[in-house]
Amino acid sequence: MKEISISDLSSFGLLIGFIVVFFVLIVYHGLCLWGAQSIYHRHANKLIAKKQYFRMEIFFFMGLSALALIHLSEIGILSFLGLWHGVASSIDHAIVVIGGIYTTIGSEQAVSNLPSRYRILAVVLSMSSLFCFAWSTAVMMDMMRTYRKIRASDGSIVGNS
Repeated sequence: MKEISISDLSSFGLLIGFIVVFFVLIVYHGLCLWGAQSIYHRHANKLIAKKQYFRMEIFFFMGLSALALIHLSEIGILSFLGLWHGVASSIDHAIVVIGGIYTTIGSEQAVSNLPSRYRILAVVLSMSSLFCFAWSTAVMMDMMRTYRKIRASDGSIVGNS
């Protein structure tokens, strides 16, 4: 039977730390999405009721931009954490590595740039980004449903579903 070494415990501690980061990231993402969705619906319904359709269209694209900014902020936060813990040597390197893993579901090129003890990071970030992008897509579809209530030029409501 193989004895447990200090390096095994270090890797286990690192894995636990990554799992904690995963859950914190999911909570952060959820709170940001909740805030963006709440603001969007509150103002969008007012604009639709006032028949300010052009302003509603601009507001819709601002809402989509907010969703993108949420993901960019997560990459930024994770990049600073990566720089702080020695995953990367500079902030631009951290953004490229973390952003590559976050957006491409753990590409081999991004993972190969990591120190060997941080390779498990790719799995954790891939899982969190998968959930975050899916959740953002659901919110985007909900925003689209409200956006489609804008009246067409002939007076019918577009997309009643």
